[in-house]
Amino acid sequence: MKSNRFIFVKSCINLTGYVSIVTTIFGLELEKTSNSSGQSGRESDFATYEETQMKKFFYPTNLVVFGVAESPLNLAKNIVFNCISMGFKGEIFPVGREGGVVYGKKIITNQEELPEGIDLAVILVPARFVADVLQLCGRKGIHHAIISTGGFREFSHEETQLERDIVQTADEFNIRFVGPNCIGIICTNSRLCTPFNPMKTASFKKGPVSLVVQSGGVTTQCAYNFSEEHLGFSKIISVGNKLNMVETDFLKYLMEDEDTEQIHMYLESIQDGRKLTRLVKRSPKPVVIFKSNVSKTASEIAFSHTAALSNDDRIVEGALKQAGVTRVENLNHMTVAARALQLPPLHGNRLAVISMSGGFSVILGDACERYGFECPPLPDELIHKIEQFRRAGVIRMSNPMDFGDVHDIKALAFTLRNCLALDNIDGLVLSFMYEPEMIRIFGEGIGTPKQTLGFIKKICEEFKKPIALSFFAEKHHVEAFQRENTFPVFNDPVESIHALSILGNYWRHNNRKT
Repeated sequence: MKSNRFIFVKSCINLTGYVSIVTTIFGLELEKTSNSSGQSGRESDFATYEETQMKKFFYPTNLVVFGVAESPLNLAKNIVFNCISMGFKGEIFPVGREGGVVYGKKIITNQEELPEGIDLAVILVPARFVADVLQLCGRKGIHHAIISTGGFREFSHEETQLERDIVQTADEFNIRFVGPNCIGIICTNSRLCTPFNPMKTASFKKGPVSLVVQSGGVTTQCAYNFSEEHLGFSKIISVGNKLNMVETDFLKYLMEDEDTEQIHMYLESIQDGRKLTRLVKRSPKPVVIFKSNVSKTASEIAFSHTAALSNDDRIVEGALKQAGVTRVENLNHMTVAARALQLPPLHGNRLAVISMSGGFSVILGDACERYGFECPPLPDELIHKIEQFRRAGVIRMSNPMDFGDVHDIKALAFTLRNCLALDNIDGLVLSFMYEPEMIRIFGEGIGTPKQTLGFIKKICEEFKKPIALSFFAEKHHVEAFQRENTFPVFNDPVESIHALSILGNYWRHNNRKT
């Protein structure tokens, strides 16, 4: 077992002000100058394994669930229910000590009745029986498992004989497993859903983000958050204690997964810092990390939760920054980042800001300065042309721009295009008022949410610059735009500025990938 401890740490500040780290994290050296493009033979072999075998964790043709009983309080039968309610099409084999029927499926009590070569096993039995179940899996040709059972080092605070038995058995039969102490995997494409807690699977939305999460509760909340925010998700992996498969195994897989466009991670500990940063540097997809367990107060509960040892956050911050990771501070910021990273690249800090409210123009001006943006003056000639569209001529145009006296969609299109065409404007913020009855102000040109988003998206693509869009409107109107899911719509104007900050930081550290 590898020790979850820093063996050697050395950091220094280089001339550009960035933290240059030469460190051995968990016994492996991490250097800014490390070769991020080379692949060892071992890594190449694992890539082949991923292509042929890793998919069985997400797309099994069948699965067996160990620990099932008819009892209304039995947790393992919730795994069966979640898979059925999610729409999983493969065959499910419930296994338990006593016979019965759960959700129309007979509980298997005789191990000889279990077919050979099942793709995936989900194990939720008392900790002392897990190694025996893994041995049965090995004899039955089952080489992929999710161990949901808890009660290991997160409970005893040290490596246990039970863990050693599990690892030895898995090695003996060439079994890869997720966990223990996890809720497994949700895949919206295959409709696999292995959590043992009851879930409203009908509310899950399919989307381009996949998540690796070191907490069952956070896994559940991410599934709901990304769905409720109309972003959706492709895959969520609850990794638990990471006794066999760790975050980098899944990161490597998701980097090549055609259904994943962004990779988000919630980590309480980092198992292999060098490998993580090396993979991020190679990743063609954005990697967003919410790293918790950064305080003394959190460290004890984190260990009792997922056996996670805390890392020196100063070292973690420097290493992740150098690798090009987008780091966020909470779950809400993960969804903000997910929207932001759907926009075209932002290659500077100069913004044009337009709002139909003078008050929001002021708020946005404050937010721009707080997040390190500039709002350069627009050319006098352009200002003069925009002012010709004013209805009453009572508002003086500037940047940020109060568009409250302009009630013409063609004027908005003119302004957006001409601002983005400027060499000294890197991106644009648009905070628009919306109400279906706005036809009384704008006439027939206001359009549907689908038409409006298509119009904004087309301008973004035309100039290859981002527009951070938000609406001040009733929440259900904002959600109507978000449900279209064709162009990012932020929940409020200030969030849109925060999003551009995330986007700018990502591209500042990842220009090599353009």
